[in-house]
Amino acid sequence: MKLKTLLATSVLMSAQAMATQTFVKPLDDGMDQAILESFNDAISSSAIDEVNGIGLDKIKNAIATLRINNNQFEITFDDNKLKSLLSANGIAQWSGLSDPVLVWLAHVSEEGTNVVTGDGVDPFAVALNEASNKNSYDLMFPVMDLDDVQNVNAQTILSHSDKILATASKRYNAKYFVAGAIEGSDDSYAVKWNAYDEAGKALGSGQCSGTLADTTSQMSREVAKVLMQNIDPQANQSQTSADEVQDLTQTSTGGEIYLGPTKGGVIVQLNGVDNVADYPRIKRILITYGYEADIEVLGYNNDGVIFMIPTGSNPAILDGTLAHAGEFTKVADWTYNFNKSNGVVSAGNSIGTVERSNSQRVTSNLNGYGGKAYTTHKVDKTVEVTTKKVMPKKNSIELTDDSGAEVIDGRGVEVTP
Repeated sequence: MKLKTLLATSVLMSAQAMATQTFVKPLDDGMDQAILESFNDAISSSAIDEVNGIGLDKIKNAIATLRINNNQFEITFDDNKLKSLLSANGIAQWSGLSDPVLVWLAHVSEEGTNVVTGDGVDPFAVALNEASNKNSYDLMFPVMDLDDVQNVNAQTILSHSDKILATASKRYNAKYFVAGAIEGSDDSYAVKWNAYDEAGKALGSGQCSGTLADTTSQMSREVAKVLMQNIDPQANQSQTSADEVQDLTQTSTGGEIYLGPTKGGVIVQLNGVDNVADYPRIKRILITYGYEADIEVLGYNNDGVIFMIPTGSNPAILDGTLAHAGEFTKVADWTYNFNKSNGVVSAGNSIGTVERSNSQRVTSNLNGYGGKAYTTHKVDKTVEVTTKKVMPKKNSIELTDDSGAEVIDGRGVEVTP
């Protein structure tokens, strides 16, 4: 960035409202680097997501004043413009919590399972607490004294005995608590967690893995997002309606469905959904981000599937989550590519194809017998018929002598009817 141009714009910027903090950076590495470092310091207390890809051309619009004092660069930012800049780039922001969050963690290892305390011994607890401080909220861990041990052990946490944990958390006067399990050591960890309010109502969940620094940093950000979505939900609900979020662009899918904030949630399009098995997988991923389970499929187009994601938080939070998550890649306004598809469904190798058969067909050589087997000639046959004439039997009466005398005539008397 040219020094003359930047100094010329500072005259106009100085007329704007002064921000509450002035950042002083050395000019040894150049003015551009000083601006970037000041910008990162300015948003570190409010931005939950990691900030990448915001160039100097956008950052300079949020500058309130700047000047060079000897070899030092002094710069202030306009707070409202900073918030708008982060929101436009999908960076989740919040002001933090005044009350600490209680954390019940069961550490599972080959040596056994134990409940993590705040004694500063467990490296995961130490790193998680440091990451949460950067995200503007504090953690506290159970002391596991006699009162705690009588009510909670590692199995209580692993078995999701939420009501028992809620009862045990009352002594700490915590409005929110987190329960989960961690595995690993030597800078390689995996953690699954759930966040609850003081009554034991589940607010959200998540899981992550990687190095100690990466795992604790990601868990801290995701817990903050869940808590942010559940603090004063009535106030946040109004921000999700289309008429309350006019600064967030809505785009059409080419039909009657418009992508972007709507009443009760946000409508997004996910490309790269090539398998019906992707639908429940997408829902599970979004649930781990802290969103409700009643996610709906509204329709389809040539590019992807349109989802309605209910949320009571600022839509920019969802946009920032999907834009920076490994499972999704932002390709346009409210349009993201799903990177974890199960792939296109295809039939088996032998289904829907025509192959040459190796089986033997039944054949006949009857046509080869001199044409005698089949003929078109008429065959005459002489049939001899013999008839027999049956003559009627004549009646005769034989006269006898009752006295037993001989027959008068041996032939009898023939009577002709």
